[in-house]
Amino acid sequence: MGLLRKGLAQLLISDLSVNSNIQVIERARLQDLLDELKLNQSGSFDKATANKVGRLLGAHYLVIGSYFDVLGTLRLDARAVETETGRIVRSVGANGRPDDFLELEQKIATQLGQALVEAAQSREQSGKNARQRQPVPGTGAPAPGTVPGRPKRLPAEVAIGYSKALDAIDRDDKEVARKTLETVVRDQPDFQLASAELNRLLQ
Repeated sequence: MGLLRKGLAQLLISDLSVNSNIQVIERARLQDLLDELKLNQSGSFDKATANKVGRLLGAHYLVIGSYFDVLGTLRLDARAVETETGRIVRSVGANGRPDDFLELEQKIATQLGQALVEAAQSREQSGKNARQRQPVPGTGAPAPGTVPGRPKRLPAEVAIGYSKALDAIDRDDKEVARKTLETVVRDQPDFQLASAELNRLLQ
C-alpha cells in the first residue's frame, strides 16, 4: 500500500479545500517542491525544513501524515505544523478496516480542518499578517458524504489504483495514468475526482 499516500493526500486536499476560509496548496505544486527538496523518501520535516517549505510555498501550516496496515487494520495519523516555529498545532489519528479508508480519511480531515481554522483565527486576532490571507495545505472540512466528487465508499484497492494513477501523472507517464484511471472509473463510476483527473488527461 506504499502508493496510497498520494491518493490520501489528494483526498485530504479535496476535503479541506471545500472550506473557503483558508486557501489550500494544490497537490501537484507541493509534489514539485518535495521532489526538488528530495523529501519524498525521507519524509523528514524538522523545524528548519518546515520553515523552508513554508517560505517557498507561502504557507503558514503544513499537514504531515503517515499510515500503516497491520493484520487487516489500517491506521491513519496526521499532524498540522506551524511552518514558522515547527510547533505542532494538532495531532489526529483514526484506525479501522482498509475498506473503511474513506471514512477514516474524512474523520482526519474534519479534525484537521477544525484545528487549522482555529489556528488561523488565532493568528488574525494576534495581528499576525491580518491583512493578507496566505495559502496552506489544509483547512476546514464539511460533514462526511458532502464533499463533491466523493463516493460514499471507496474500497482500498480502488484508492490504491487512484494513488498509482497520481504517481504516474507525477512521473509524466500519461499512458499508464490514463489506463489506471480508466480502471478506477470503471470500478467506481461515482468517484468523480478520478473521472475529472481522467478527463484532464484526455484533453
